[in-house]
Amino acid sequence: MHAPSPRPLAFPLYYPLYYALYCALSLCSLAAPSLAAAATPPEVAFKKLRQQYLDGLFAAKPHLATFMGDHRFDDKLPDLSPQGLAAREKKLVEQQKALAAYRAQAEKGDATHFPLDDKIDAEVLEGGIGLELLYLKEIKDWAWDPRLYDSFPYYDPREIVAGRISDIIHRDFAPEAARRKSVIGQLRALPKFISQVKAALGSGSPRIAPKEYAEQAIKSNRARIEYFQTEVREFVSKEPEGAKALGDAVNALGDYQRFLETDLLPRAKGDWRLGAALYGKKFPLALQTKMTPDEAVKRAQKDFQASKEQLVAVSLKLHDQLWPKEPKLVGTKKPLPPADIEKNLNRVKDELSRQHPKAEELVAAHAKNLDKLREFIDKNDLLRLPPKESLTVEAMPTFKRGSTAAEYLAPGVLEGKKEFRATYFVDPIDPTWPADKVESYLRGQSDYGVELTAAHEAYPGHHTQISYERSSLNPLRATLWNAAMVEGWAVYATSLLVKLGYGGDKNLGFLFEDLRGHMIVATNTLIDVKLQTGQMSEQEAVRFMVEEGYQERAVAEKKLLRAKLDSTQLAQYFLGYSEIQDLEQEERQRVGAYFRQRAFDEALVGHGSIAVRHIRTYLQTPAPAAPVAPAAAPPAKH
Repeated sequence: MHAPSPRPLAFPLYYPLYYALYCALSLCSLAAPSLAAAATPPEVAFKKLRQQYLDGLFAAKPHLATFMGDHRFDDKLPDLSPQGLAAREKKLVEQQKALAAYRAQAEKGDATHFPLDDKIDAEVLEGGIGLELLYLKEIKDWAWDPRLYDSFPYYDPREIVAGRISDIIHRDFAPEAARRKSVIGQLRALPKFISQVKAALGSGSPRIAPKEYAEQAIKSNRARIEYFQTEVREFVSKEPEGAKALGDAVNALGDYQRFLETDLLPRAKGDWRLGAALYGKKFPLALQTKMTPDEAVKRAQKDFQASKEQLVAVSLKLHDQLWPKEPKLVGTKKPLPPADIEKNLNRVKDELSRQHPKAEELVAAHAKNLDKLREFIDKNDLLRLPPKESLTVEAMPTFKRGSTAAEYLAPGVLEGKKEFRATYFVDPIDPTWPADKVESYLRGQSDYGVELTAAHEAYPGHHTQISYERSSLNPLRATLWNAAMVEGWAVYATSLLVKLGYGGDKNLGFLFEDLRGHMIVATNTLIDVKLQTGQMSEQEAVRFMVEEGYQERAVAEKKLLRAKLDSTQLAQYFLGYSEIQDLEQEERQRVGAYFRQRAFDEALVGHGSIAVRHIRTYLQTPAPAAPVAPAAAPPAKH
């Protein structure tokens, strides 16, 4: 978004005519013989490096390749052997040096050789290489995480075996016979992969498996075996070799289950905390931010307090709305004592929380208001929405349940299809929970909260953002996506609906829930940083969430487990949201009366899933001038 000019507000990134001419000239220059015969232009070298990096990343993490839509490695599993890990580290170091050389060379040239898009891509690539090297050299999660997960932040589904096979079975990117061949290839590769996992977990690493990880692995693997014996069996049984491959895979998983229960669990006494030093290294790379953990904590504490003060004011208004026959609390001359303010706030929370779905209807409750959200967004002209049929809401598969309430996944981004399908997964109620825990959890999933979660996951949140990313696809940015911007956008966009009056006469209830949501995302950052760096105990975290953050105990306990199992992930929401808030304020000041919400929204989601600081660069960089055609030669004199 730019200051007023004769042309309409638009993204500075996309200039189709200029770009087409630039590409044409570039191709011509590559095709034409060069008198200098010389070095590869920097922009061409960088394009090659970028593709080499993605090729290597997908080969090393074939589950990531499948999810992104690169199906060259669909029948492969990761190589966790010492030799395989060492080879990957060596290749990354080489690419890191090549990237540094490219940037040094490009900085000496003109903008043609180092355009803004490439500058930002180079920073994204630098961070991706740095993060993977940190994993290979220091985090080494394969030596202490037995869940068959990949905690590499750019792979969001996490589980890499059953979830990946499920994607191949249910998606239509290739004929069924080809997809079946890939699944059978994975089944054949699984026994070797499991043996590598067991060897790594028993390798004598200084860091050993924590009990929480072992218990989650046991629970997940039990569901994984069940999935293999049902849906996977049905899918591969149409090929003669499928039965043997499945049998060997199930035997390997059964052996792994015995290993987990009888070998690993008794010795799983490791600390789940990453530790201050390692967390401090991971934080800026995983979140692609210049902000330090300490700075994030200070900002989160300030925002938490500000949101709580607003929540108190809204709770007084809701009191008068919910209990009109009682004395009014708004506009009284005498301020309420703090104890009465706290009592009223909890009373309002309890009243709103009583309005929740039935346990058996929780998944359906997340789906029922999607049309209502779409209608409100269209009415307020906030964004272009993806087709309704592109999103389904489903119960989370059993092998993934237990650590998060909802998850959005959109596989196959790199397949280049015009149409796409995504899934909004909801974790159903655990049937083993006692009645009081079920009720506590459902109170944390109130009708207001569920509707705002749908906004976060679908419209105008993740599903809408990914549809913009697909329309101007950059494979590097799509793969090394910035989770802080993605989650921050979902928080920001959900709050925007509430500010615009979403819910009508129930808007105060949504505002109350949204402010609680702001406190929750601030709390997420506080507990993530403080738990992982040893500044907060488990008991202190739960107490803070329940007593100061007004969260239900069952929800807080589930959040604690999530904080233990996935460092830096919980910090994404507040970090991205606070950076977007800062950017909005800057833009409002910069363009004044010319600020348009839709233009700003589309600028946020129109450059791919990149860090907010890069979006700021696009917004504040003048558009390049269109190439000027050479002047016509003067007519010849006769």
